[in-house]
Amino acid sequence: MYLRHGLLVALLVTLLLSARHRPLFAQDSARATVCEGSVVSSVAVTSAAPSFLVLPGPLRKVARGAGLQATTRASVVRRFLLLQAGGLCTERQRAESERILRLQPFLADATVRAVPDSGGRVRIEVETVDEIPVVLGGSFDGMRPSALMLGNRNVAGGGIYLTARGERGEAYRDGASLRFVANQALGRPYVLALLAERAPLGSTFTIALGHAFLTDLQRNAWHVGYGDAEDYVSFVRPTGEALSLEVKRSFWDVGGVTRIGIRGRSAFFGGLLTRERAAQGEQPVIITDSGLVADTDPALVGRFAPYENVRVNAVLGMRFLRFTTVRGFDALTGAQDVASGVQLGVLAGRGIPKLGGTDEDTFLSADIYAGISSVNSLLALRMEGEGRRETRWDAVVGSGRLAWYRKLGGSHLLIASGEFSGGWRARLPFQLMLGDRQGGVRGYHRSRIGGGQRAVLRLEERWSIGRITRRADVGLATFADAGKVWAGDVPFGVTSPTKASVGVGLLAATPLSRRLWRLDLAVPVSADVDARRWELRLSTTQVRGFWREPRDVARLRAAAAPSTIFTWP
Repeated sequence: MYLRHGLLVALLVTLLLSARHRPLFAQDSARATVCEGSVVSSVAVTSAAPSFLVLPGPLRKVARGAGLQATTRASVVRRFLLLQAGGLCTERQRAESERILRLQPFLADATVRAVPDSGGRVRIEVETVDEIPVVLGGSFDGMRPSALMLGNRNVAGGGIYLTARGERGEAYRDGASLRFVANQALGRPYVLALLAERAPLGSTFTIALGHAFLTDLQRNAWHVGYGDAEDYVSFVRPTGEALSLEVKRSFWDVGGVTRIGIRGRSAFFGGLLTRERAAQGEQPVIITDSGLVADTDPALVGRFAPYENVRVNAVLGMRFLRFTTVRGFDALTGAQDVASGVQLGVLAGRGIPKLGGTDEDTFLSADIYAGISSVNSLLALRMEGEGRRETRWDAVVGSGRLAWYRKLGGSHLLIASGEFSGGWRARLPFQLMLGDRQGGVRGYHRSRIGGGQRAVLRLEERWSIGRITRRADVGLATFADAGKVWAGDVPFGVTSPTKASVGVGLLAATPLSRRLWRLDLAVPVSADVDARRWELRLSTTQVRGFWREPRDVARLRAAAAPSTIFTWP
């Protein structure tokens, strides 16, 4: 029921916005005159190190050894371009090439220009600026380090992300992990991703190779992936220690789609074959500093049954988008491409027991984005939903965000947003916490309120102070959050009153970077016996689209989803 209503809303919004849709790109007449229909004489690529990076001579060898001064190779940049020497230049290809480069996590900014050349031809000049390549993280237990992560997000200038992490296990085994992401594999703009992790409790191994839809000018997209994970999902109780259940999942998928373009609008059709297996521990445990302690709380014993399915899925997508380049929205001062129009991905699958597994069900998944943008504002909505039906609808998962960004001045920004996440009749253990660090109300991190659905309203006013040095931009923010949790049908779920908080934040970024560092001080203003008087939170985010679903609800989703094939604005 929930999924059906969500799909009807998504389709209605799609029809309304596509009826009023403007051309895919708002062309700049001057650029179009230079580029449109001209032959490309040559392509020149200039890559620059992060804009903050100015090191004295004695440290440059150390920096090169750590990858700090290995700027992105020109060959890597060229493989993302839609323009090649000897081919025809169009404004659409130029604009999309620039946007695709800015999508790359190892680049802070990119510019693609068409410059008149001799003989009526044009020369393509590409300039890129790298993001800070060093990845450094960790945690402390008192004054003693308990975990350390080191890595590089642009190894040897090849667009390769590589990190290693170690963690003290204390009463459990020591943890270690390796993450590898090649943003260009096999000499093509394919993404190869590998994660191998042995945690103090649990383990994860995933590997995937894919080519997602980056642009309407691309004809095909595909994805192949495999994963095996063991984890412990915790349930916070109103009183007493949290209980945890062991969860084991394995899955694989293979499939792709092809584009069907009609008069500047694009549709996509294809299929995915997926397999998933899940099993939960029968005995809940308490994770203590000295080891696991068995518990017999009846709320979790035998609550979740194991399952296995093999599904054949049809995938349908529609994309009617144009992009506007803005600065200072999600990033402090960095560039960001925001979309106007509609994108819709729908996946419909059927469980086939003859191919393996036990589920003979119908599976539906949908993902929609709709937005209206200008250089000074963005009003956008993204919703994701899925569910399955065998004898009734279950395993229903939904989330979404509606937000309005409004520039009140060159350095003054207002952001108002509403976020919702929820699960119904879940087949996997989960609990959404009011104070979740990613999707909850700031200031309530220690709250014991959890349930099956969560809604949060946020209001933030932001000022970019500017560049206090040549190497850093800073800003200030004031914010207010208000949120509520509903009990739903999850173990120990409660329906809470609305909880609110206010706070201030210090923002920082290196010039041109789309990575934002925040130090937030949040103060709860609603009564909660478990919340502290204030909460100080340090976080970092990189602009990777309008909405990223919180992890505590994303882990509920099935292996198949439109997001494995499509990129989302």
